[in-house]
Amino acid sequence: MNTNSEPLDPHLIDALGKDVQCHELQTGRPPLFIEPKGGELLDRAQFRAWTRRVKPVLEQLITKHGGIVLRGFPTPETDDFADIVNQYPPFEDGYVGGRAPRTQISGKVMEATRLEASAGLGVHSEMAYRRHYPKRIAFFSRVTAPVGGATTIADARNFAYDMAPELVAKITELGIRSALSYGPKSAAVEKSYADMDRHGWNHAFNTEDPAEVEALCAARGLEPLWHDDGSLTVFTTLEPFMCHPVTGKKLYRSGLHRSHTATLVLSTDIRKNQKYPTGMFLGKEQRLEPAEVDHINAICDKATLRWQWRDGDVMILDNLQVWHGRDAYEGPRDVQVALLD
Repeated sequence: MNTNSEPLDPHLIDALGKDVQCHELQTGRPPLFIEPKGGELLDRAQFRAWTRRVKPVLEQLITKHGGIVLRGFPTPETDDFADIVNQYPPFEDGYVGGRAPRTQISGKVMEATRLEASAGLGVHSEMAYRRHYPKRIAFFSRVTAPVGGATTIADARNFAYDMAPELVAKITELGIRSALSYGPKSAAVEKSYADMDRHGWNHAFNTEDPAEVEALCAARGLEPLWHDDGSLTVFTTLEPFMCHPVTGKKLYRSGLHRSHTATLVLSTDIRKNQKYPTGMFLGKEQRLEPAEVDHINAICDKATLRWQWRDGDVMILDNLQVWHGRDAYEGPRDVQVALLD
């Protein structure tokens, strides 16, 4: 696997000021940890003024390193997280039709997911099942789980280059069809979900009107398919590879390799099935071979790393360069997110 092993840029680090120190957990791999040095930035007002002053530098560091973690600063509550993310423009589409069952907490800040605690979530690029996606995703660990619960990340900057060239050519030629399923209209968002396909479409699209769902889909290039039981599947066609808008590097942006659908074919019969599986599929009714799935997953696994959250940690990722997931956990956990542009 290729690595991004260039040293830290002293000019960028110096531009953050004398009151912070920076380090990586592994050389050349995201994220860059930024921590206070001395007591100046332990004052909330001073810290907030600093984030505004150095925001252009933080933006460059997010692009260069794939993501940053602000650790040890006075950010114990949602309002502190919101003060940081409010400096960024919001993702215009919001989370309309999103996959994860989550509710809004305040402003741009949402729950991470209501996927049940015993289930892990594989690494992925946020909203890889959509043509439009947030450029940044920010996380805030308000309450860190006592056991497990890491927000895993994967350095995806070299996925397109580490994949076998013939496989890249195959995926590029055939393209991808994405399917996302929602449950029938429900009275409320459940406390947790073992299967995210049970999440009611009315909560995912923030409307009780099927006609409005269809209008929202049309505006986003999505194809809705209603089922007899009131559930909904939404389809879209996606490009599996793209170039980063700043670095120009070719990036793989897909969940095609997820094992539960990777070797299936998107057929008319399956489309009509009320229990159509959420997933991504090759075009022209082709499929990945099991060895190809294993190959992509091995690349992904090798690039994945984790560390223990600390209460108050804020992480901002470049959503194209660095994927994220979640380990199963026990005990209380409150990780919040914001989708940014």
